[in-house]
Amino acid sequence: MTHLREISPSTRWAIASHVLTRLVLELGRTGGRPGISPDRERLFSLLGEEARRIADSNSMKRDNAADIVGTLGAVSVILFGRAFETRYIEGFPEEGVIRLAECAMFRDESAHGIPPAEVHSVCSAYVKAVIEALNPDFSVGISMARCRGDGFCEMVIARKERLRD
Repeated sequence: MTHLREISPSTRWAIASHVLTRLVLELGRTGGRPGISPDRERLFSLLGEEARRIADSNSMKRDNAADIVGTLGAVSVILFGRAFETRYIEGFPEEGVIRLAECAMFRDESAHGIPPAEVHSVCSAYVKAVIEALNPDFSVGISMARCRGDGFCEMVIARKERLRD
């Protein structure tokens, strides 16, 4: 029998982040139903609250777009694993950009049997809820997504009034 102490912390983290990713994908699915169910909305609201709690307890900054980009990246890696690590982050006070070459939610082992459009819907709901929870003055636009056939994911975080223009 294997004891917990025999499983390395990095392996435990990989297992936990995979299970959370799979659960979020399954619970966030729409099943092709139009609109957003109250249960789905609550799930992503709770994820946003947890992201804010993680940021608060670790003194992560989120006053401007550059801060939010870094905090979103760190929280997402903590929750969903290293697939959300990014080497391309560009952040300025009013706008930040994240580009991901890999996606924890779009990997075969996480999204097995889930159509790409639903993966995109779940990922978008997660990112929007977390940005809203971290700083309600900011919003996110997803301009490219691997699950929509693009070569990478690109998210632009900006003040809400800038995204409306």
